[in-house]
Amino acid sequence: MPLRVDKKIYADIIFVLLVIYGLSTALSIAITNIILGLLLLIVLINLVSGKKFFFTWEGLPLLFLYFWRGMRVSFNPSDWIKYGGKFWAHLPYFIVPQLNVKKIKVIIYSTLVVASFVVLLGILQYIFSFNYPFLKNQPLENGRFIGLNFRNPLHTGGYYSIIAIVSFIFFCYSNENMKIKVGLFILALLNFVAVGLNSSRTYYVAILATVLLILLRKKIKWFILGTGLIFLLFIGIFKYSFSIKSRIISIFDTKENLSNVERLWMWKTALKIMKNHPIIGVGYKNWGKEVEVYFEKEKEQYPLLWIISRNYKGGNNEKDVLSTFKGHPHNTYLNVGVSEGLIGLILFVLFWFGNSIMAFKRARLAEKGSVMYTLNLAVGYSIIMLLIAGFFENNLTTARILLPITFLMGLSYKTCD
Repeated sequence: MPLRVDKKIYADIIFVLLVIYGLSTALSIAITNIILGLLLLIVLINLVSGKKFFFTWEGLPLLFLYFWRGMRVSFNPSDWIKYGGKFWAHLPYFIVPQLNVKKIKVIIYSTLVVASFVVLLGILQYIFSFNYPFLKNQPLENGRFIGLNFRNPLHTGGYYSIIAIVSFIFFCYSNENMKIKVGLFILALLNFVAVGLNSSRTYYVAILATVLLILLRKKIKWFILGTGLIFLLFIGIFKYSFSIKSRIISIFDTKENLSNVERLWMWKTALKIMKNHPIIGVGYKNWGKEVEVYFEKEKEQYPLLWIISRNYKGGNNEKDVLSTFKGHPHNTYLNVGVSEGLIGLILFVLFWFGNSIMAFKRARLAEKGSVMYTLNLAVGYSIIMLLIAGFFENNLTTARILLPITFLMGLSYKTCD
């Protein structure tokens, strides 16, 4: 999309860096950021030397969104560092260069294989309850699977969901031979298992909806077969896995499930804040201040009184409850709407929905079964999956999720062939 590299030495260096970048998304976020910094440096060097920078309109809403946010950030240096860090995770979308199809395929497949191998190691550790000598992390956090080297269950669920969807799309739509297709199916299956063990209800819903959409696009018989297999899977889960069964059932409990009641209160509160500040919002990082006002006003009423009471039984006090609420409203759209108002929310939606639509458009123009056809479908459906998840979690501000998805988005633009 952005940069065309003419000199072979630059092309080779950038290709190696992009391969390492893809691999590192499953291994080390620090390495991912270092590689991203090196790629940015190369882009800047090329710009100074007069190389062309290719840009498309789909990126404009994001730039306008950050400009809008920047106008309202305080002059505190620490706020600007945090604010800049949010944009940093979007950089791959802008600076991933145009490559030939063979290189793109190597990058995609190597990323999927390494990510799935990491998943496999994490699953083995989870099943057999042992620790790897080279890692301090356990495969669980509060009983939830986080894989080999992740620290947050929701980040784990989001990352593995992206890898699962991309692998599944390449299995369904690529023109690969049967051996490779079987391999792609195994990669997808490993990541689907990881998402299941992760117990993230957000990604249960997002993955299920997206897989059904993928199968529906394929053929109606695929959709019927897939729906039947998913139904059998649910029967098996409800019979043999109490933990996953209880997580699925809890999705529909809006009266007794503490997490659900908390989120419903936060969503209603976010809508009240948006109603009072509809156009420009309350500003970056001000959700916590606003929600505290409503907390103090409503803490003697249901559901806050019930939430506080339940937390006391769990060993938490009123301050702990408020601290949980002050993070974000557990909804990407409400989070943006509260902070940036309708102006920011419209820009946010234009960027993500616009890029999903354009990915499907590029797929329609590409040869069916080709790498670019399949990659663009993978990007389009991965964005849809994350947008669905965004209704239940503040996921599209998380580096662990943004760094891989914006990387795939950058790769999906027209090649230099």
